This record gives sequence, C-alpha cells and structure tokens, in this order.
Amino acid sequence: MIIRYKYGFDFNGILYGWKDKILYRLPQMIDKRFYPLKECGKWTNGYIVGRMRKSHKQLEYMTNFINFEHQQIKDKDCPF
Repeated sequence: MIIRYKYGFDFNGILYGWKDKILYRLPQMIDKRFYPLKECGKWTNGYIVGRMRKSHKQLEYMTNFINFEHQQIKDKDCPF
C-alpha cells in the first residue's frame, strides 16, 4: 500500500507530514540513523514537534507542499 502525504514541513532536518488531520514524523535516513513513521504527540494547543511544542497557528504557517510517498506492507501473509 502506498500512502501519499501532500502537505507537511521540514523542522530541524526531519520531515513531517499531515494525513487525515494528524501529524506524522515521516520515515527517513539521516546520516546513519533511521527514523521510522511515528504519530506526533498532541497537547491542548497543538503538537509536539522535535521536543518542542508548536501551536496550530505556528504549524499552519510552517506547512507547505511536500509530495512524499511511503510504501507500507499490510497483508495477512506477513508476520508484521
């Protein structure tokens, strides 16, 4: 299954994307370290992005067009 992320932003070299009004850290390799797909934590006024709290208004101004595709395997035959 291919999941497409149209909108998102780059924060401190890490790519974030919006899907169904939920913010995700997108999978990527930075140097020799792999960052998997992860849902960002929420707080009352926004989300926690890179250990910093960002309000909805700040995230709105940071968001732009990213066009990122992520392939995810979901099948009964696979053990994961």
